[in-house]
Amino acid sequence: MSNQDKAELSRDDTIVITQNTLYYFGIAVVFFVAGFIVAWAVLTSGGSNMSAAELRNAASEGARAAVQAELALLRNELSNLVAGGAQPTPTAPTRVEVELGNSPAWGPEDAKVVVVEYSDFECSFCARFYRETYGTLKERYGDRVRFVFKHFPISFIHPNAERAALAAECANEQDKFWEYHDKLFENQQNLSQNALISYAQQVGVPNIEQFTECLTTQKYLSTVTADLQQGERYGVQGTPTFFINGLPLVGAQPYSVFERAIEQALAAAN
Repeated sequence: MSNQDKAELSRDDTIVITQNTLYYFGIAVVFFVAGFIVAWAVLTSGGSNMSAAELRNAASEGARAAVQAELALLRNELSNLVAGGAQPTPTAPTRVEVELGNSPAWGPEDAKVVVVEYSDFECSFCARFYRETYGTLKERYGDRVRFVFKHFPISFIHPNAERAALAAECANEQDKFWEYHDKLFENQQNLSQNALISYAQQVGVPNIEQFTECLTTQKYLSTVTADLQQGERYGVQGTPTFFINGLPLVGAQPYSVFERAIEQALAAAN
């Protein structure tokens, strides 16, 4: 085998494990340990004089202590792992020219600042952004900023996210996207088919029969998929991810972070 072949084989066989992957794997191990402690306590309680409530409390305390200890160890190990390698040099974020297309949007079409959100209706951090930041953002910048919504359902951990995105597009078909958007984030715990139809009725979607057929036939699956693929091309890896005049801002950041980024973008545009 030539040296070139060996090099190619080496590259093909390389597996890259990110810090996040290790962290989430560690979390899974932690909760497995906690579950084992609780199960052990229950199985060995036959000869105990403890009451059921006392047993539950003791098991819970033991599990909590185990979780805290394991998390502390995991954080320490990850810190050592990162510290032991070369530290990346901070670089300025890359500006992205986001194609807006016909995505749902509010705010002036000629606004000097455009905020694009890639979101998932079943994502708890997206719901946090909606609860803690979105309303204030719309109230204070609704006449100066164009806000655009893009779908990024992470279906392997949010099994109802794609269906909710399809339903939102069906509501958009009848000019009720933003009312429906709000309703979904306010009722994130139930995104079943029947619930989605009920929410359409609650927000006043004019033709429920049309909405139901649209949802059942997955009429806008190509639209949702196109948003997802577009986000991946732009480097979106999780939700919510925002682009403010093309500059990425990741996560359900506090309102002050969005305010600062938008004010900077407004100043730069003037």
